[in-house]
Amino acid sequence: MIRILIFVILAAVVLPLTYLLFKQVPLAKRMTIAGGGIAAAGIAILMQGAYAWYIVALALLGVSFLAAFVYMKLVEKEQREKLRLVEERRELKQQKTKTYLATTEETPAAPVSTEKPKPFGMQSIDAEREEITRG
Repeated sequence: MIRILIFVILAAVVLPLTYLLFKQVPLAKRMTIAGGGIAAAGIAILMQGAYAWYIVALALLGVSFLAAFVYMKLVEKEQREKLRLVEERRELKQQKTKTYLATTEETPAAPVSTEKPKPFGMQSIDAEREEITRG
């Protein structure tokens, strides 16, 4: 009976600490980890008096695997959601580029001028001019 009381006290300490200390981890993941650990410990305490130690160890291992399986399903679900969002963004981006390329804006034609353009840069120097050299 004292073991169960100690277990309840430890569970009452572990759950709030898990909730408060690991804010960067999503709540579902935090509670899966903490709940899995508490469930494994609780089952081991309840089985400890009636079964051999190796059966209790197997039960502890089985509940731990179950908690790990639930945790991995949560991670897989998040990854699928992220992948879906990336695909949606990519499709939206492709649609925007297709509509941008498909629409042709009619720009007014520039007036054709018969004036000679002003020379600039090296074009402004007369090609037949003599170079002045020293010496």
